[in-house]
Amino acid sequence: MTPNIGINDRIARLIIGVVLISLALIYKSTFMALGGLFSIYEAVSSWCVFYQILGKNTCPIKSPKPTFKWKETLIVGLRILFVAIVLNIFARLVGLSTWYEFLNKPSKVLSWDNYIFLFFVYPFILGLVGKWKGTRSPNVQTRVKYSKGR
Repeated sequence: MTPNIGINDRIARLIIGVVLISLALIYKSTFMALGGLFSIYEAVSSWCVFYQILGKNTCPIKSPKPTFKWKETLIVGLRILFVAIVLNIFARLVGLSTWYEFLNKPSKVLSWDNYIFLFFVYPFILGLVGKWKGTRSPNVQTRVKYSKGR
């Protein structure tokens, strides 16, 4: 989606969205709430479907900002989910508490190794998984370029 809403339009849509959501809360109107959310979405994303259809563009930026990478984000999220499940299975096998157990009984006093696992090891491993981009094999042109230089 190429941005097609300028700053003045974005501010106006944000104000309209907040007003519509406020009115929706007062009058308990689902339609006003949806209109307000849609207006806020347009303000945040800098994109209007109606402007797109009409071919109108009030955005001063000619080069589009980078788009959100849904596929890559989904893959990272699934990878984190998979590792979290594996870590929970591992914790159960070695007798450590999992987050599910900890949140169900937060007043239960745990041993120090459980706290280290839950608050340091678990988030550190999930953070590494989130940062990991994966390895890609170099393409043929790169191999040819480096082999000619030798």
